[in-house]
Amino acid sequence: MLQRRRAFTLIELLVVIAIIAILAAILFPVFAQAKSAAKKTADLSNKKQVGTAMAIYLTDADDCYPLGYRFTPAGAGGNWRWNFSVSTPIGWMGNAFAQGQEPRMTEDRNHWSNTLLPYMKNLGLYESPGQPSIDVYGYPTSGKNPAMVNVSYNGLLHGYNASGVIQPADIPLVWGATGAANKIGNSLTDPALVCSQDVSVAVCVYNPAAAPGGTMFAVTNSMWAYSQGVNWTMCDTHTKFRKIGQTRLPGQNNPYTDPMVWYTSSGIPCDSTGTVLGGYYWWDGFYAWLFRPDYTP
Repeated sequence: MLQRRRAFTLIELLVVIAIIAILAAILFPVFAQAKSAAKKTADLSNKKQVGTAMAIYLTDADDCYPLGYRFTPAGAGGNWRWNFSVSTPIGWMGNAFAQGQEPRMTEDRNHWSNTLLPYMKNLGLYESPGQPSIDVYGYPTSGKNPAMVNVSYNGLLHGYNASGVIQPADIPLVWGATGAANKIGNSLTDPALVCSQDVSVAVCVYNPAAAPGGTMFAVTNSMWAYSQGVNWTMCDTHTKFRKIGQTRLPGQNNPYTDPMVWYTSSGIPCDSTGTVLGGYYWWDGFYAWLFRPDYTP
């Protein structure tokens, strides 16, 4: 007698599909979290290597930290460009653009992002993996490949002697100041010293409770690069992840762990009214609180 194989019924097929959908709903977030964790670890490694490059630089520079700002030569005004961004690497935009020509290329060479390159040999260390890119200059169709830059340098260390850092394990050296973003070919020092004097008069350097004073720059995107925080490398070159913006409006954040006072619900620095460009940072009346070389928690 011939036997006939029974086919699946519609109910059975729907049950199987439902089980697969449930398993997918359970597993996909786990996969996403694992992917995000891997990117956070890669970013932690990048910032650690930038910190190591900085430590090697110190041995070649009489224990003085690199310059945080480019400057024009004395004969061309002699001013520190503390509130200007810098092309990274030098001249990547090509000769058709001012940033790829002199004197801009010589000026940019003095900036920490380019000073460290001989000690790193890898532009990719400035990048935060998986973050979107922000076009600051207007990306040209010609020229070298630009760095994707997330990391920023603590500008209060500009030209400062490393022996003056009171607690190296607590003072940030470099950190993910741009949050959930990479800037195309553009580096900034944040926080910064307000270096308004002529370079021929005096070196602009951190001076507690006195001029030049400092500032932090506005961020218009979320500061939450990974798991509602960013990676930090301290002056002793150890690297760690720190959550920031854990308290959102109307509450204020902890000044001993967070550089900014208020955040929107999506992690963007803001003022007490929620205005993004009005972001406030914690300071001591002269400088950003957490970044002072003589800071003691």
